[in-house]
Amino acid sequence: MFQAKIRHTALLLFSLIAISSPAQKLWSLDECLEYAIANNLTLKQQNLSVKQAEIGLKEAQFSRYPNLNGSINNSYNFGRSIDPLTNANVQRNSANLRFGLSSTMVLFNGFQIHNSIQRQQQMLYASRFDEEVAKNDIGMNISNAFLQVLFAKELVKINEEQMTSTKVQLNRAQKYYEAGRVAESSVLEMKAQLANDNLSTVNAVNQELMARVTLFQLLELSPDSNDVQIPLIDTVPDAGVLSSGHLYAMYRSYAPELKAVQNRLEASNYEWKVAKGAYSPQLALSGNLGTLFSDQAISPNYGAPLFYQQYYDANGNVIGQAPVPNIIGTETTPFGDQWNNNFGQTIALSLAIPIFNRYSTQAGVKRAEIGYKNALLSKEIADNLVQRNVAQAYNEYIAAKARYEASKASFEAQEASFQYAQKRLDEKLISEVEYRIFLNNRISARSTFVQAKYELMFRYKIIDFYKHGSVYPGQH
Repeated sequence: MFQAKIRHTALLLFSLIAISSPAQKLWSLDECLEYAIANNLTLKQQNLSVKQAEIGLKEAQFSRYPNLNGSINNSYNFGRSIDPLTNANVQRNSANLRFGLSSTMVLFNGFQIHNSIQRQQQMLYASRFDEEVAKNDIGMNISNAFLQVLFAKELVKINEEQMTSTKVQLNRAQKYYEAGRVAESSVLEMKAQLANDNLSTVNAVNQELMARVTLFQLLELSPDSNDVQIPLIDTVPDAGVLSSGHLYAMYRSYAPELKAVQNRLEASNYEWKVAKGAYSPQLALSGNLGTLFSDQAISPNYGAPLFYQQYYDANGNVIGQAPVPNIIGTETTPFGDQWNNNFGQTIALSLAIPIFNRYSTQAGVKRAEIGYKNALLSKEIADNLVQRNVAQAYNEYIAAKARYEASKASFEAQEASFQYAQKRLDEKLISEVEYRIFLNNRISARSTFVQAKYELMFRYKIIDFYKHGSVYPGQH
């Protein structure tokens, strides 16, 4: 009855797992990494930062060109004002409509425009390298999570095999008890062991589920409809690195984090130059086009000529005639006529020389200098951090490799010892208790070996990243 309950619990657990994911997609590690590049939200945010930097560079480049602005000004004057047509003081109401087009181009301002462009260019480079850093971080997290899923699956397999072995021992103990060859305590002991094995299996299944949740949360996917494809892993390749210094020298040529801080150092240097440029005079060329319509512009209104004035030569002969105008009133000059009559152009060359600006220029230069010194320190800190990380990764790989070799040898020895114990049990030369000790030692050695194998794989993945500068397929 007890054994039936254990079997029922285990079957129910695994059947629920199977039912919950009837059509799971199996993902390889390379597929996970490629999907992350295209869909990870953090990487999408970083890509938007790159686009912002591109806009900043384009804005700085366009500051070389002249601006162009149009204006329309409609005004009403009441009482005493300046006549826009004669510039005389008049005492009357008027309405004026002005049109203007203006442009200004900076010819020289202490190379501030040039240095601003160079600064934005360096910031764009830094933003792109930041994107690479984010890609690498996501890739390493996914690789680690993927290997954790594989490790958890192997633990499930080990615990299932443990349960199967315990069931065989329980059946044998039950037969021996019924035959009067062993005491009832042997059967009870095996039932208790089966219950413990069932609990261990349930814990292993839960661990595997949580490992999948962690992996597919990184991919923004549901773990219910996705699982990993188990690769064939016989051995872990050797990293082929002589020393941590050798590895650091290899990674330094790729390291996007070091390139990013170098670009920011260059950007802060150009920012310093921009601040110094404020000491320089500024030379600018400007031009304006404008015209005016006013209701005070008056044109005569002509009627039929009063008469025609004739002109004579010296002999008294008529040589021509001209009409004498007949002004019968006035009217506001038409818009088209005023547009042409009042149209004017201006071109100007201006030089602004800074003399005293209440310490703002000096403060800007000093702030930029501090920013440059801070960028120097950031570069040194980043270089030291990368060097420490590389050295730590190398040492952890060496330690993981030694642990893998030792656990492999231990597992092989425990496996041989277990096989020998199995034969002795079949020949009734050892007891179930003694056999159980050999079995537990084998299971423990196997679990340790599997853990060491996947740890070494992850450490190898880190070393491979430092060797080639990327964890993504096709980007080495």
